[in-house]
Amino acid sequence: MNFGIIGFGKIARKFVKSIESTNGGKVYAIGSKSLKADDQYLQLHPEVIVYQDYDQMLEDKNIEALYVALPHMMHKEWVIKALNKQIPVLCEKPAVLNLLDMEEIKQAALANNTYFLEALKTKFNVGIKHLKEDLSYIGKLEKIEANFCFDALAMKDSGSYLFEPIQGGALNDVGSYVLGFALYLMDEDIIDVNSNVNVVDGVEYSFETVLTFTGGTKAYLEGAIDRNQERYALITGEKGNIRIPMFNRIIDYTITLNDGQVITRNYPIIGDDMTMEIQALIDDVKSGLVTSPIHSLDDSCKILEITEKIRK
Repeated sequence: MNFGIIGFGKIARKFVKSIESTNGGKVYAIGSKSLKADDQYLQLHPEVIVYQDYDQMLEDKNIEALYVALPHMMHKEWVIKALNKQIPVLCEKPAVLNLLDMEEIKQAALANNTYFLEALKTKFNVGIKHLKEDLSYIGKLEKIEANFCFDALAMKDSGSYLFEPIQGGALNDVGSYVLGFALYLMDEDIIDVNSNVNVVDGVEYSFETVLTFTGGTKAYLEGAIDRNQERYALITGEKGNIRIPMFNRIIDYTITLNDGQVITRNYPIIGDDMTMEIQALIDDVKSGLVTSPIHSLDDSCKILEITEKIRK
């Protein structure tokens, strides 16, 4: 499947390596206003076409799927343009910055019968599927704890989008990881959202939220761009707990039961942590799907719905 890429920053440069481990995916074209002819990637891949005009790129009939890796605030325009041309889209997370915009993308995908996937890679690595199955070991869930905190303050003076009030901040950058993780594990409605958000100069430096589900389980979730913290998740049930290091790309986790039994799991990632979301698009499009059974259009809407409640 021929992929076009719009935007060629750090995450897109990771994408071009990730796609090499897929079955059937390849980079066909790149849309970039700043990519130079002597760029190392182009030197190694002279067959890749470069477009400076994104609209012109979308007219190329050889493009069979599009990966959108632009700054957050630019996603909606190019996602909808691609969907209106019936080009399947993989869009970096967060797909958009508010629920209304996500609803527009959903309607465009459905109206054009064209596939859309938000790139929430955590849900596509095999470890998380097995983790959900293993929840049965620990009985009724009592709480889920997860954090994604890193120190990006050194990037503040470099003009990083992370510190732009309109599209930066912890909720936009890492919120979907912790929210997507908890919502994937829980097949229940949320009945309460209790949050604290630390805003500095219009930018959300950190957030803490407690989600309460209908069965009584609570999810304690945290994200930050102003401090480093060990990244892990801990799921506690009536019969024991499960600890997951680097929960955003699950490879290993440990089940510890109250009777002393310890079970370890290991699920190596195929390619890297972006590979399987690309493979999912390839496979789903070939199957004629419009939305992913793993991370659906409605799932993307739900994350933004909760994000907006956290902000309020």
